[in-house]
Amino acid sequence: MTDPLTIEVDGTRTPLVQGRTYRVGGAPDCEIRLPGSAAPAPVLARIRHLHHWTVGGFPGDARIWLGDAEVTGAVVHLRDVPDGTDLVISTPAGRARLHILRGAPLPEARVPRPRADDDAGSRTHRLGEVTVIGREDADAGPHEHRIAIPGWGVAVEQATLKHVAPGQYHLRDGGRGNGTFVDGRAVSWARITPGMSFSVGRSRFTLVRDGELRERRFATAATLSVWRLSAEHGGGPALRDLSFTVGPGEVLAVLGPSGAGKSSLFKALLGELRVTHGRVTLQGLDSRTDFDQLRLLLGFVPQDDDLHRTLTARQVLDYAARLRLASDTGSALRRAHVDAVCEELGIADRLDVRVERLSGGQRKRVSLALEILGDPSLLMLDEPTSGLDAGAAREVMRTLRGIADRGRTVVLVTHSTDQLVGVDKVLVMAPGGRPVFFGPPGEVLAAFEAPDFPSLMVRIGSAPETVPDAPRTLADPDTRPDDAGRATAPADTPSAGPVTEAKRRPGGRPLRRTAVLVRRELALLHARGPAALAGLMALAVLCGGFAALVASDQGLAGTGPDNPKAVQALNLLLIGAVLCGQALTYSNVVSEFTIIRREFRTGVSPGPVIASKFLVHTLVGTAQAGVSVAVFRWIRPGPTPAFGLDATTMTVLPLVGTVVCSMALGLLISATADRLERAVTLATVASVCQVALNGVPFALDGSGLPYWAAMFVPGRWGLAAAAALTDVRRLAPDAAADALWEHGGRQVLIDLGMLALLTAVFVWASWLVLRRRLRPL
Repeated sequence: MTDPLTIEVDGTRTPLVQGRTYRVGGAPDCEIRLPGSAAPAPVLARIRHLHHWTVGGFPGDARIWLGDAEVTGAVVHLRDVPDGTDLVISTPAGRARLHILRGAPLPEARVPRPRADDDAGSRTHRLGEVTVIGREDADAGPHEHRIAIPGWGVAVEQATLKHVAPGQYHLRDGGRGNGTFVDGRAVSWARITPGMSFSVGRSRFTLVRDGELRERRFATAATLSVWRLSAEHGGGPALRDLSFTVGPGEVLAVLGPSGAGKSSLFKALLGELRVTHGRVTLQGLDSRTDFDQLRLLLGFVPQDDDLHRTLTARQVLDYAARLRLASDTGSALRRAHVDAVCEELGIADRLDVRVERLSGGQRKRVSLALEILGDPSLLMLDEPTSGLDAGAAREVMRTLRGIADRGRTVVLVTHSTDQLVGVDKVLVMAPGGRPVFFGPPGEVLAAFEAPDFPSLMVRIGSAPETVPDAPRTLADPDTRPDDAGRATAPADTPSAGPVTEAKRRPGGRPLRRTAVLVRRELALLHARGPAALAGLMALAVLCGGFAALVASDQGLAGTGPDNPKAVQALNLLLIGAVLCGQALTYSNVVSEFTIIRREFRTGVSPGPVIASKFLVHTLVGTAQAGVSVAVFRWIRPGPTPAFGLDATTMTVLPLVGTVVCSMALGLLISATADRLERAVTLATVASVCQVALNGVPFALDGSGLPYWAAMFVPGRWGLAAAAALTDVRRLAPDAAADALWEHGGRQVLIDLGMLALLTAVFVWASWLVLRRRLRPL
């Protein structure tokens, strides 16, 4: 048997228990915590036990000494290391010293399972005129009154308390973290008086008296309590009188046939289902009053791997970290956090591989890492082993067991009843969302006198009326107030009391998130490869070339009524702009909807999503319009300069307006469609309408349905602006006598203004529709 070891850091001893992995670093959830300036990285190293104790997982720029000798390998072996040896890890960011002690572990070496809502103790702080609350960070800068708290969603200067009058403070959120909460609501500022409370990260603060602030800091570990939860979906019951409790460090498996309400349970926890009765509490937060804050503690891994498959795993996780962590988290710290999470999940060596080239099990781990980045207390997984072979499924279950052992609560829905390795409790549900069993997995079959799980699922699904409700001693907190069934009230947390003045915080960090999403959209364009990007430009080349072939030698110019083909040339240029614009976006939102919905659950609102797609595709559409005009001008001359504009600008301006407006219409189509096939149908109908109602196939005389329908068609106003600029009615007297084609500065401004107005309406409608789809309640 390997001799036991104890690691001492700054006077704190951590006995090592075989079978566990210990992270060394400055992150709040590291088992061996490096204090203050001794923490050069969130996770600096990992201590594991295979046949003997080893240390590895160092940063690439680290130098390691064991005793007086420098170690050059990637792994340090602690076998036969003398008692009292120092392990020194040095990086450009700092140095850490670990003291290695041999001998029997102390009695407290046993690692207890964390208790529900266990906290790191209460502490009292003295307040100054201005007190800053923020993340523990060596580069935070000097502050005479500063309260440092852990948390990846906490900014360096998350919130400030300013003393404004005796017994009165102004609490202001800095806007860089995941929120400052009063009464469970994210606020931009609030007036705080003695007896009132607010929360930042996992710390709850209470102003005891003038100048004195008490902090209660909760650990990552938390108990999930569901009490008599009932919910509806589509007018019928989805959950019925459901009660259970899962403690920190426990894994709950939810079983049941199709239609039993397993997915409805997750939707209710995520706030996506109408709850008619009951409540959910997590870490002292009640879903009825504190959901804005509670949802930051939830991580949900869907059944399908909702990831951008053309990006590498590192890109996917880096953009997720930018969206979920505090916005002032440095790139080095963010990268170290991503690397640490991926090493914990065993995918550190696959980070630079495209997601589409990963195996099913590896993609599942990337999806899991995506949620762990946000440091959730409750991790929910829908069919985590679906589509995996038996070996990969076992590895995923072992990974979940390890995550729970490090202090998180794990709830998973599964049909694979043979993959219950490491599960602590099982909840069995019957059709209609009715609970029929809650307890240890070893007691399930005996409770129903079933020979195996498949037989049990068949019985529950085919004849649910023959299966009694779960025994009240297991599922009803009124009759058994213990950990098997108790749904606890908020855990001894002081009431916030009445908020005399407060201003709710708007959607979190919209400008910052828009910038991140713009970068990701550009990365997705780049990932499509040169051939795809060349294809976008080839379409513009074809449009410009065909228009040039149709035009006469005069192109769009002429001094009199001798250029009748100018109308056909303009028509082809504008039709090309319409098709290019719609093709850019009609499939964009609908194909990414599952990813958008997943990010919405973490606080990414629809506004930044629509804005980022509009901005990036505006650049692409503008480039397409420029290429189309360049090809046309290379073959044929442009219009006669007018209104102080040269020929190229006169041709490009209406094309850019048309392609951008059509692109905005494509966004609306994509946000409205519930599947890609429907988006294709809607885009085809829109294209036909734009070609038919632009004023060339037949005259729009100012009355009738076609005239008024054309008012909402980008092609109609784009062609009108181009015709007015080039004075096409003079060049081709046989053209339609359309009032919108009148050659005049006022009419040009009206035509271009209508394109801008329609663009704004389509973008606003896209945001409205997407928000409605994401918030079904």
